[in-house]
Amino acid sequence: CNAWYHHAMKRLLDITGHSALFIFVLAGVSLAVVAYATYNLLHLSMSNLSFLREHGFMALTSGGLVQFVQIVLSGTVALGFFLLYKICESELILRYRRWIGR
Repeated sequence: CNAWYHHAMKRLLDITGHSALFIFVLAGVSLAVVAYATYNLLHLSMSNLSFLREHGFMALTSGGLVQFVQIVLSGTVALGFFLLYKICESELILRYRRWIGR
């Protein structure tokens, strides 16, 4: 099953078969998601910190912990889409260098 997983992930992340326009749009969408997730991350972090400061341990047990998990998930989503952007960027740069070298 592990070999199947690696094969599936490799196929999912292999963007070399797509057009440059598709990769460019995918990079743009990825950056938009990173921007939204990062903004949301900052907003949630500030709210959580204020809530915890104001209400202490009681805040942790009445929603502060859930908010912390949301912050971690939002950070993970932002990181994943940033990595997708970097993959797209690398592919576009590689194609550009091949094109310019002709």
